[in-house]
Amino acid sequence: MTFRTRVRRNPVDRRVALLRDAERALAGFHRRSFPILGGALAETRPAMQAMRAVENADDYVVTADIPGVAPEDLSVAVEAGLLTLSGTRKSLDWSEDFSDEEKEAHSSRFERSVRFNGDIDQEGVTARSRNGQLRIVVPKLKPPVPEVTEVRVQTA
Repeated sequence: MTFRTRVRRNPVDRRVALLRDAERALAGFHRRSFPILGGALAETRPAMQAMRAVENADDYVVTADIPGVAPEDLSVAVEAGLLTLSGTRKSLDWSEDFSDEEKEAHSSRFERSVRFNGDIDQEGVTARSRNGQLRIVVPKLKPPVPEVTEVRVQTA
C-alpha cells in the first residue's frame, strides 16, 4: 500500500518570506561570527516544525507539531479532497494593545496542505490539539455496497 502526500510550504505573503530569509541570513551570520555560542544568538524556530501523514485501513491520520500555537489560532479546512492547516503563532510578548504592524511583527503565520490518494469523508474529519501536537483524523469514504436484486424468471 502506497501513500503519497504533497505538502506545500507556502508563506502567507511575500513580506513573511522576506522576513524569514532575513532571519536565516542573520542566524547564519551569528553562527559564523560567534561559534563559541553555538548559534544561541540566532535561535529561531519556524511556526510549525513537522507535519506527518499516515494511511490506515479506515482513515488517514495527519499530525503536526505546533508548540506555542493556541487552538483558537488554528484553522483546519477540507475542500475537494485537500486538507489545509493554517494558523498564527504569537510570540510571548504579543498583546491585543499592539498596532496591526506590531501584531504582525510579533507573530508568524503558516499554512500547509495535504492531498490524499483516495476519496475522503469530508464531513467526518476531526481535529484535536493537545500539548503542542495537533492530530487530524480523516476517514476514508466507504465504497458503496452493490445491492443484489433477485429477478424472477417467468415462463412464457
